[in-house]
Amino acid sequence: MQINSFRTEIQRQRAEATISHRDKIMLIGSCFAENIGEKLTKYKFYTDVNPFGILFNPVSIAQSLAILTDSFLFQENDLHFYNGEWFSFLHHGKFSHTNKEQCLKTINEKLVESRFFLKNANFLILTLGSTIVYSYKGNVVANCHKIPQKEFEKQMLNVQNIISNLMNSIEKIKAINKNIQLIFTVSPVRYIKNNMTENALSKAQLIVAVHELIHRISNSYYFHAFEIMMDDLRDYRFYNEDMVHPSSLAIDYIWKDFSYTFFDESTININKTIKNILLAVNHRIKTPHLEENKKFRDIQVKKIEQIQALHPYISFNSELDYFRD
Repeated sequence: MQINSFRTEIQRQRAEATISHRDKIMLIGSCFAENIGEKLTKYKFYTDVNPFGILFNPVSIAQSLAILTDSFLFQENDLHFYNGEWFSFLHHGKFSHTNKEQCLKTINEKLVESRFFLKNANFLILTLGSTIVYSYKGNVVANCHKIPQKEFEKQMLNVQNIISNLMNSIEKIKAINKNIQLIFTVSPVRYIKNNMTENALSKAQLIVAVHELIHRISNSYYFHAFEIMMDDLRDYRFYNEDMVHPSSLAIDYIWKDFSYTFFDESTININKTIKNILLAVNHRIKTPHLEENKKFRDIQVKKIEQIQALHPYISFNSELDYFRD
């Protein structure tokens, strides 16, 4: 750890595992899983992000993992209806729909797709958000779907609850994909709906549980996103206006650390080239008939064709279509 007059930097260390553009990466967990998933997808990695939608607590994450290793499909009696929408208590609200059949169709289509992805995935990134769980009629739910809180029973998981639930599901995953590697993170998002002390206790239990899991599970790693946010970027300018979620600046900073930790030099250089191509795409051409713009387009097409020739497993179809059209 480097200490100077203005801040404390967390020492970067390269992980034994390296992620490349050839790998398939599934991410499950809190909205921070979405943040990293968006970055990976942007840089042309093959990803499947939150097949059940955003999940915060370890029990719901473990339930989703177990379902992905099973073969059943959701049925109509697995859905509930409230405030004009059909939904599943195991899914985020983005799967909800006013039409029951459409809700079920969306859930099951994504489930089938993600089951196949998980069997062939190289990495599974799990982001744990909170130890607080809510139960409806004795069952832990992933999302309360705006049903009044009085209908739910609130509980805080302990370290052993977290470990046992996740271990059971991870063992099932290892049974169908023995070579998969796991990366655990604790979400830097502050869950302060009730009070600060509860959030601090929750994060502490998650960190203890994750380190015990890494000790037990082969090919598993911890990425210190939480520590970067709390101990390095400890300033409110690194939060959104809600003072809860990391700002885009903070996410970019954490992404750089993630890149250093899990990418080799070749992958980092590919990402630099991809970034330049994406910047060129954002340079909207209003007068394509001008000679200088024609040259710009030709240069970009040639650049994309060159990188595709070297890395045919990376798709630039949309970018090529843009410049050619």
